[in-house]
Amino acid sequence: MDVHTRIVDAAIQRMAAAGYEGLSISSVARLSGLSRPTIYAHFGTLDQLVAEALEKAAVQVISRVIERAREEAATAADYVVEVMVAARAEFRRSPALAPIAFPQHGTILFDGDAVGPGALDLSRSFLLPLLEFQPELEPDLEEIAETCLRWLVSLVQFESARSRSDAKLRAYLHRHLVSGLGVTA
Repeated sequence: MDVHTRIVDAAIQRMAAAGYEGLSISSVARLSGLSRPTIYAHFGTLDQLVAEALEKAAVQVISRVIERAREEAATAADYVVEVMVAARAEFRRSPALAPIAFPQHGTILFDGDAVGPGALDLSRSFLLPLLEFQPELEPDLEEIAETCLRWLVSLVQFESARSRSDAKLRAYLHRHLVSGLGVTA
């Protein structure tokens, strides 16, 4: 593994373990077994390192979510539901991944720019395979992505008896989310 990749992977591991607040050049140096000057030689600032680490983590998360959703889905409606279930699991498993979707290092707000174009791009990435089930949804994909993103934020932050288990969440999403998106069962 090359030095650059070691640094990025160490930053991802550190964020997963300690969150954005626990990430520093020193912590990445310790975890990667490299010196601080070596890390600064590859990344001029912590923000540059964070940006690349989050981009790599996003690709990994998207791949896992899409793979899981494709394995489970038989219809467009199933695909949307499985994306939501898998995405919730990913973000709950590693809250440090929140900056992937929420660029203010985990701040989840809907006013201003807190959930911005990056979050919508991520949501759209999860949902692109939906068009394999129902291609006519392409003109509405942006709106579907925004709706799903808003639901995902809610599902990550709030849990009730109706959504506690994956099975209950699936039923809940089929009853309340799918019907409003125009996807077919």
